[in-house]
Order: sequence, then structure tokens, then C-alpha cells
Amino acid sequence: MKCSLIIPAYNEALVIAPTVRSLVDTFSKQVDFDWEIIVVDNASTDDTRKEVEDIAHTQVHVISLTQKGKGNAIRAGFTKAEGEFVGFTDADLSVAPSEILQAFLSMMSGDSDILIGSRTHKESTLPGREWWRTGSSSVFNMLAVAIVGVRTSDTQCPLKVMSAPGLRVMLATQEPTWFFDLEFLALCESLHLRIKEVPVTWNEHRYPTRKSKLSTFRDGVRSVGAMFRIRKNLPAQLTVLANISKVERS
Repeated sequence: MKCSLIIPAYNEALVIAPTVRSLVDTFSKQVDFDWEIIVVDNASTDDTRKEVEDIAHTQVHVISLTQKGKGNAIRAGFTKAEGEFVGFTDADLSVAPSEILQAFLSMMSGDSDILIGSRTHKESTLPGREWWRTGSSSVFNMLAVAIVGVRTSDTQCPLKVMSAPGLRVMLATQEPTWFFDLEFLALCESLHLRIKEVPVTWNEHRYPTRKSKLSTFRDGVRSVGAMFRIRKNLPAQLTVLANISKVERS
């Protein structure tokens, strides 16, 4: 059994090496499954790729993608993944490596198709998170419910692990930006896949010198447009997925 972890990285030269080394250290201590880490250098203009290559670990791979966008990067990583279970997380490692490992182990129980971290889970802890970040996330989630109709409480938490049903949906997503998480979960919910939310210990400031690439106001405005775009495209995407399922069953 093999698990694949995808990390999209755009100009993450300052943090990508310690992130990958921390994950390698955590995953190397378990003997339950084989694993690989795939870093997708997403049109970086710094030394992101070189930092990963310098780690020189046989289970760490890096691919380059000239097309920008987190959604594009993760889909590119998924097409290269060899694992039966595939997940992704962010380069800033806001979710602890031990919790990422546990997510893969939990998926192996077979009681869900997709496992996602949730910062709104009652057992989650968010030490040091600014009030305005929590507030903006809450507004985003409320709009996602109202516009797209998703029921998942935290669509944007960067911890998602899935088995074959989720993999098929992931590769059918179209959204190029960081809003693709919402698109993915909207499709999964519409197809009645089993989604399990788990608590996380959230650390947004693991690397204090790293600056967020998101703007609360700018990306907040963009998110509304993305939600309407996702809602508009859902019927056609669901039709395509239904046709694929028919072919697979025939």
C-alpha cells in the first residue's frame, strides 16, 4: 500500500525544505505503508525547485508547472501520484505533520472516501490565530453554503486525503485557483461521497518570516465570483462524472 502527499509551492524557497524534511522525518517513522512526497513547483521565480532537489531523498519528488494556480498545481501532482491514497497540504505546514500522517492512517479504515481537516471542528485548536482571519473564514464558509450549497464546515483547510472515489472527482475539477477546494467538495457532496471532517491543531505562523500570499479584501471579492462560477459549472461536471461511471461499470 502506498500513500502520496502533494505540496503545491509558489515561491516557497524559504520554507519548503524544512517543511519537506519535517514530513520525511514523520513519515519515515511509520511502517504501515510506503509513501512519497510530490512538490509541485508552481511557476516559482525563486529557488523552490532547487531547495527540494537538494534534499536528495528517494521518496521526495519535484515537478515544475509553468501554469500558475493552486488548483492547477494540485491536479498536476495528482496525475503523477502513485498512491492508493492521495492527499495534499500547503507548503507553510499549518497542519502538523503528525496530523497529516494520522489522516492517511484514518483513511485506511475505509469508513470514508475523503478526509478533510476542519478548523471549525469542536476539538480543533487555533493558538495565536488573529480574529480577523477566523472572521473572514467564517464569512467565506457562510457564503459557500448560501451560493454553492456545500455543507462541509471548512472547505479551505489545507488537509485533504482521499481514496479512489475522491481521486476521480479531483481529476475532474476545473478551477485553477485556490477556490478549487470548494469546487471539489461541492462535486463530492453532490455525488454523495463519504466526507469525514477531523480536528486540527492550526499553526499559521510556523514560519514567522513567511508572508501570506492571500489578501483578505482582494481575495474576498474574488471568492464571490468564484462561487457563482463553480455553481454554474457543477451540472456539466456532474454529467461528465456520471458518464465516466457508466463506462467504468460497463
